[in-house]
Amino acid sequence: MANQQQLLRNLHTFNVAAKVMSFTLAAKKLHLTQGAVSHRIKVLEGELGFNLFVRGTRKLELTPEGERFSRTISKSLGLIFTDIEEINNTELHGQINIAMSPAFANGWLFPRIADFKQRYPKFNLNIFAQEAQNFHQNQIDVAIYYGADTLADMYRKPLFGEKYVPVCTPKYAKQLGIFDDGMESLKRVNFIHALESDVWQRWVKHLGLDVNLFEQFYCVSHRDMGTQCALNDVGVSMGRYHFVKPYIDRGELVTPYPSMETDMTYDVVCPLGTEKRPKIQTFINWLDEQLS
Repeated sequence: MANQQQLLRNLHTFNVAAKVMSFTLAAKKLHLTQGAVSHRIKVLEGELGFNLFVRGTRKLELTPEGERFSRTISKSLGLIFTDIEEINNTELHGQINIAMSPAFANGWLFPRIADFKQRYPKFNLNIFAQEAQNFHQNQIDVAIYYGADTLADMYRKPLFGEKYVPVCTPKYAKQLGIFDDGMESLKRVNFIHALESDVWQRWVKHLGLDVNLFEQFYCVSHRDMGTQCALNDVGVSMGRYHFVKPYIDRGELVTPYPSMETDMTYDVVCPLGTEKRPKIQTFINWLDEQLS
């Protein structure tokens, strides 16, 4: 017989034609020409060794063999499509394992995640606040990374860009007179550094400043701890804009110094091919809607 792909294609064409009893109508449903449908049926009849249709002048009829074969094909294809639908529906509930940094979870996801629960109540989320994950070993479905260019064999979709912005409380800014003399006040502030981050050094270089960043400083192990320090009047922290924006909007933090743009993006990432799975597509679509 013909190769399996061609055979399945021709069986589907016959199934449609047998239901509408017209090559012309079948062609419209399948977005083919009438000649293409007729050709597929002829090829299938040649492979089967018997005629499926009696081609009359005005109407199309099934042969006895064609009628019997039509019942078999209709039932078989129906079971196949039902299984596909059930598999897809199964994917519309259950668990989604998501990995991201603690900063992204606290600063961006958690303020919005109640909307996901309301819209998709049948999903349970396992949220892992970790930046590096072995997807298969840890059964991670999808992750959100900052700067995912180096990941191989992965589906990657940029979500949004980012910029760095120094922040402190209005109280701290007033105490040190930051808004009185602007950049000169950098000589008096307490810099809050995050461990293994050189963002303050890059910021100073970007602006061409001569400032000793380590004359007065505190250092914390996580970036979001730096934001908490700033919120408690400890000093000036370097925040990622999307994470500190809610505090700025509420007036809890101010931005006394210039921001620094970055060419890196937050990306949603999953193993290549799995982005088409219904549950992962549901989560990615929800992310897009939040950004729109």
